[in-house]
Amino acid sequence: MIEDIYEPLSRYRDEFREKFSRLTAEKFEELKQTSGVDVDANIKLVAEIRKLEALKSKIEQHHMLWGILCFLLIALGIAGLVILCIVIFAESHSFSKEWIIASGVAVAVCPLLFFCWSYPAFKAAGEKIEALAREIEEKIRLAWEQMAPLNALFAWHITAELIEKTVPRIQFDRFFTEARLQDLRESFGWSDQFNADKSVIHTHSGVINDNPFVFAELRRQEWTEKTYYGHLEISWTERVRNSEGKYETVRRYQTLTATVTKPVPCYLNDKVLIFGNEAAPDLEFSREPSDLSGEEGGLWNSIKRSHRMGQLKKFARNLDDDSNFTMMSNEEFELLFHAKDRNDEVQFRLLFTPLAQQQMVNLLNDKTVGFGDDFYFIKDKMINLIIASHLNDINFSHAPEQFAGYEFESIKSYFQKYNEEFFKAAYFALAPLLIVPLYQQTRPRAAIYGEKEKCRSAFWEHESLANYYGDSRFEHPECITQNILKTRCTARDSAGNATVEVTAYGFRGENRVEIVPVYGNDGKWHNVPVEWVEYLPVEQTRSMYLKDMPESKESGTSDGKNALWRRSIFSYLD
Repeated sequence: MIEDIYEPLSRYRDEFREKFSRLTAEKFEELKQTSGVDVDANIKLVAEIRKLEALKSKIEQHHMLWGILCFLLIALGIAGLVILCIVIFAESHSFSKEWIIASGVAVAVCPLLFFCWSYPAFKAAGEKIEALAREIEEKIRLAWEQMAPLNALFAWHITAELIEKTVPRIQFDRFFTEARLQDLRESFGWSDQFNADKSVIHTHSGVINDNPFVFAELRRQEWTEKTYYGHLEISWTERVRNSEGKYETVRRYQTLTATVTKPVPCYLNDKVLIFGNEAAPDLEFSREPSDLSGEEGGLWNSIKRSHRMGQLKKFARNLDDDSNFTMMSNEEFELLFHAKDRNDEVQFRLLFTPLAQQQMVNLLNDKTVGFGDDFYFIKDKMINLIIASHLNDINFSHAPEQFAGYEFESIKSYFQKYNEEFFKAAYFALAPLLIVPLYQQTRPRAAIYGEKEKCRSAFWEHESLANYYGDSRFEHPECITQNILKTRCTARDSAGNATVEVTAYGFRGENRVEIVPVYGNDGKWHNVPVEWVEYLPVEQTRSMYLKDMPESKESGTSDGKNALWRRSIFSYLD
């Protein structure tokens, strides 16, 4: 029987952190043994590359210094020649005898030094740099060949499998299926309206005791403002009295500046954890990070806590509004979790037992193990949203190519670092949910998926695949911004393979000029032109073909040539 996790903070500190690190190291060692790469040969070759790179860097510095010297010799020679020409042809006597002698020496010596000394050294250094660059490039190519067997073994599913082995309660899907999405809709009341105007960049779905969760990175478009500047040079004449007391005409100059503020589109990526659970099915509440969490003692902190607690107690005693908020005995939990907008006290207490309250307080006050109080927790009946700021610092892509490299030690270090950071970020996003005993004890009523349904990918997966390929493959020719990519499955064949329409929504730019009157120091109004860009929507739809691969862990690998991604191969239809 899989053990429940009710104390996620201490379990991570005392067990999961070390276990995951060990499993990750063992997995890399397994990949290394399978690949059969010669690590010692790679270390030796990389050492040669680093030595050559250091030598190249040193010669580049010398090359730059020789270049400066060449420039100085040319400049001195030209300056000397100019002075002699002035003396000879203009019969100028403004230069002293010493200057004339120095100019003659410069004209005679600088070309000699340039052609016989500095330029040959400059040219030789450049040739040496080019030779070293070719040698380095060739050795790097050989190093890539050495690491090719290892690079080919990295796969999309590795990180998820490591997490599953570390925390068996957490199980990941191979990809986000239609059945998983349908279950969220029908069993838990999920609405696709949430991402109607967003595009899925990455998604990782799975279950905790058959309760579905989805880690999603979504791109959204908003409008912000940009200030454009325009300038106009004006001049006028004035009659002023000079130092002798006489009037004279002078010309004044001024640069007039005008501004206009116009809307511009901006694109933001948000990361969120979605969790469906039938426990407390009518409960709604929200909480946001508290500035009191993790605070040290002190007079000011005590004053803030006392003030906030007074407000909470006053809110609980208020019988004139529609709230049925009642304070729990654990005042520290109420102060830090601060979910005073909850609509059902009975169901709230079913979720947050005394043990759960204390574990939540520990999680929120933590400063050393996890990320502390950095998350929003929103419960809308059977849908739970966790929006944690630490997720924004984590790369959600498990793309195999990011692990590939030509230096064994760098590959090993990045593999370990990336997986440990992703596990920690995902685990502590799930931690507020794991704290609730009822969430792990409740199993959904929905039936377990059949194999036929499991192989069909949802539109979330289609959007993430389209974004993986990039805007440039789908965007309108006149588009000058990023795009929101939305997909629609238009057909499936008997094998379940799909034709998917991808529509890219972006903006083209139309240059405009706005005239802004500005008052000048000449006492007149002037029309200052300000150029700005109007962003007008454009869209383009292209189709791509999705072929679902057989159920196999090996199908998650990517060789970088046939665009194999997770269990799907895409090709574009003209």
